[in-house]
Amino acid sequence: MKIEGIIFDLDGTLVHTIEDIAGAANMMFARHGLPEHDLDYYLKWIGNGAVKFIERAHGEVVTEEQLMTYVTEFKEIYAGNLHSKSRVYNGVSEMLNEIVNRDIRISVLSNKPHLLTKKVCDFYLSAWPFDPVLGQREEVPRKPDPAAAIKIAEQWGIVPEKILFVGDSDNDILTAQAAGMLPLGVSWGYGRLVNDPVEGMGELMGDPSDILDFIS
Repeated sequence: MKIEGIIFDLDGTLVHTIEDIAGAANMMFARHGLPEHDLDYYLKWIGNGAVKFIERAHGEVVTEEQLMTYVTEFKEIYAGNLHSKSRVYNGVSEMLNEIVNRDIRISVLSNKPHLLTKKVCDFYLSAWPFDPVLGQREEVPRKPDPAAAIKIAEQWGIVPEKILFVGDSDNDILTAQAAGMLPLGVSWGYGRLVNDPVEGMGELMGDPSDILDFIS
């Protein structure tokens, strides 16, 4: 079946962002006299939105008000430093160019807060016609709930069976499966699917060019 649209995860799939995310979190924690963490720990905690990320990184029971104070400050710091060490993964630009040349629709769906998702995409991915670009929003459940992915399919006017969902985590594979889309996991980025495979996810793509071979 011909693929007519591709939904991409952002962090760990298209753009390497973890160093700037970790730096912002450590800066926030340092301001409050709290322990900072190594990069490997932050890799374990990302993927389920900013609130859950900071809650896991903090590691102690805090009030909802205090947690939200930490989250708000983290997002403010990260918004001002999201292009210090981040980068588009090798091979992604060439892969996106070819996908666009084939007239395949592309979108980004992330659990990163919506405004931060937009900022990252505007800075690193503005050369390609991603539409829509969606991050976590309060009124929409985050991945692996399929609601946002299904809305993208409806916006495109493409049946889910003709949409590929590409990502590096279980949330991406489970979202695709729940939405009736074709899941495609990648092994670059943060390697989460290498260490924690999801039943039914199939073979992992080891390089962005492999996606082109998959849809050819």
